[in-house]
Amino acid sequence: EVMKGFYAEKPIQLRMVGTYHEFGSFISKVASLPRVVILTMHDVSLRPSTAKPGKAGTTAGTLTLEGTVKTYRYMDGDEIAEFESANAPKGAKAKGGK
Repeated sequence: EVMKGFYAEKPIQLRMVGTYHEFGSFISKVASLPRVVILTMHDVSLRPSTAKPGKAGTTAGTLTLEGTVKTYRYMDGDEIAEFESANAPKGAKAKGGK
């Protein structure tokens, strides 16, 4: 996870093989999960699968989708305080003193 102030970003490498409609079904099911706030895709490639039909469960029209999925979540108060403390400029903790 990468902390970004008040939220955390988690990148996940993804490689899926299936049909166009299977990808749509997968994305729809992920979108309906109660804990997923936002799901974005980065560096996406979609191309015809190189596997021959009938091999390892593939069929004609099979595609390969690759990319990075990023999920986001709000950080709780303790996580935010820890993040701010770790990223404060040096000397910022001792305010007003000599």
